[in-house]
Amino acid sequence: MSPSKIKIIFNDDGHDTYDLGGEQIDLDNIHTTVADVEAALKANGFSVSKAPLKKIEDLGKFTEEIKEPGALIFNLCEGALCKSTFEMHVAALLELYGARFTGNGPLTLGLALDKGLTKDILYRRGVPTPGYAVMSAPPEKLEEGLEFPLIVKPLREDASVGIDSNAVVGSISELRERVTQVIERFNQPAIVEEFIDGREFNISVLGNGSSKLALPPSEILFVDFPEGKPKICCYEAKWVEESPFYRKTVPSCPAKISDALKKELHEVALRAYDIMGCRDYARVDMRYDDSGRIKVLEVNPNPDISADAGFARAAKAAGLEYKDLIGAIVNAATARYAAAQDAACVAR
Repeated sequence: MSPSKIKIIFNDDGHDTYDLGGEQIDLDNIHTTVADVEAALKANGFSVSKAPLKKIEDLGKFTEEIKEPGALIFNLCEGALCKSTFEMHVAALLELYGARFTGNGPLTLGLALDKGLTKDILYRRGVPTPGYAVMSAPPEKLEEGLEFPLIVKPLREDASVGIDSNAVVGSISELRERVTQVIERFNQPAIVEEFIDGREFNISVLGNGSSKLALPPSEILFVDFPEGKPKICCYEAKWVEESPFYRKTVPSCPAKISDALKKELHEVALRAYDIMGCRDYARVDMRYDDSGRIKVLEVNPNPDISADAGFARAAKAAGLEYKDLIGAIVNAATARYAAAQDAACVAR
């Protein structure tokens, strides 16, 4: 049954800025995505309202908003109360109140935010990932199975937070220094993984069950990258348009690759999507090394779906305009709840 109305929920954590060489740069924030999604929903003929979560004092009103009968919640909460770790809590709150909502459930969101747990799960299920170790203190020596160069990231952050041009290390002293920085700055362990100096792809996946679709592969092209800097998509490359890293990491979608590689990327992405319990939409990031091996870097449930983001770009390459993409996410969630209701009726 199609929803009578749609309510967009989002975490309004204030205006984002970034210090670029001493200059404060204004960044896009969730309001851009909210405006894009709202316009697309209205273009599809839906009645739309919004419910931001800004402060702890708003929680009571927010809870009443999500209990509105007949509404489908379009969940754009990337966290709550300035904490990305609360992303799963919002989804859990929705489930506790029986709300129908788009996107991934709390378990998937919580697991995917922890890069170590994600890799543990994928590795045990036979999905290739780079070698890795979780470090709660700077190491005295390199763990068995790891070789330099290595990339060091915060264990439980997303959107490339904590990843800059110095994240790749080539010696034990650099590793110790970087792990210490991550622990002290982010108050969490670091994940240290094999750095694959190869081509970087991501696959956006849309839908559920037998109807889910892997969209055309997107590749990040590292164009005229600064000499001596590792080819990584760091925070500046993703979000700071004024940064030279942003201008030198160019998305190419659909990627210019062979049909065989496309098929393999799709197969790996769909396996990772299913193993992590993703639903409605997610993105799988991968690297392709010189030996022709694909390694999954991350699984991103509820990725950025603003009109100029990579997911929308991949959808357009598949023939879906932005309005159609947002409509497809609504349809996927609606069909998922209808199927669950039918299964419950059969069980009774």
